[in-house]
Amino acid sequence: MAIREIEVRPRGPYDLAASARMPDRVTRRLRDGVLDCAVGRDGWAQVRQRGDGALAVRLEADDPEAAWTRLRFELALDDDPTPLIRAHRSDPLLGPLLRRRPGLRVLRAGSAAHAALRAFAQQLISFGEAQRIERRVLLLCAPAAGNGLRASPDAEAIAGLGAARIAACGLATRRADALVGLLRRVDLERLGALEPAAVEARLAREPQVGPWSIGMIAAQGWGWPDHGPVGDLGLMKLASAVNRRSATVEDTADLLAPYAPHRALAGLHLLGHPQARQRRPMRAAA
Repeated sequence: MAIREIEVRPRGPYDLAASARMPDRVTRRLRDGVLDCAVGRDGWAQVRQRGDGALAVRLEADDPEAAWTRLRFELALDDDPTPLIRAHRSDPLLGPLLRRRPGLRVLRAGSAAHAALRAFAQQLISFGEAQRIERRVLLLCAPAAGNGLRASPDAEAIAGLGAARIAACGLATRRADALVGLLRRVDLERLGALEPAAVEARLAREPQVGPWSIGMIAAQGWGWPDHGPVGDLGLMKLASAVNRRSATVEDTADLLAPYAPHRALAGLHLLGHPQARQRRPMRAAA
């Protein structure tokens, strides 16, 4: 196991604490602004942000070069938000949110399969309960990665639990069946290399998979920047306030449309809007 000490300055404004503020506490932990995260199958890193914005990274892995490449991807270090900020700094809806947290980034899961688990867990339940379901599943199938962390599991590990064991973790039975079926039928890691339209069409044929789930897998599994959280109930609430009527999933797509090709990050900002955070029992639409 090799150890590397790295100092890196992300492209554009970067806010580690804001971007990593809701870790799963299995593959990632955030304590006092310091992020511990599993990297790859056997590595882990500790990341802290200095006052000048640069990151100090301590990385431990068998293959530090591969682990560093993976960590840069998962922490979105090269995804400069400046073009979105410049284009929409005066936008009445998004502008104030961009000014408040210009360094916010969409972080990625350690595998596309983990992103799919997260997408299914967050369908139509509170975020807190979704995280509890996700953690229970991870503790059953995620391999140890060092420093008390576990690596994001691959499709074989999650599907290998079977739908019954996943449902016992709290996921609705029909969603557990659909998740296992998806992971057994579709190679998500390779699917992300195809054209987005073809990927969307393929995933839409799967049960319990809609625009919101596709957006989650695309943004957090493959790092696609233009797939926002269409159908998220937070955006539904925001769209209802903007349109002054009950919103539809299509309304959330229309809400995000002006922010292409950065709809994933724009959607993350919009979910922090006060109108999107009004208290309701459910968070994300299938």
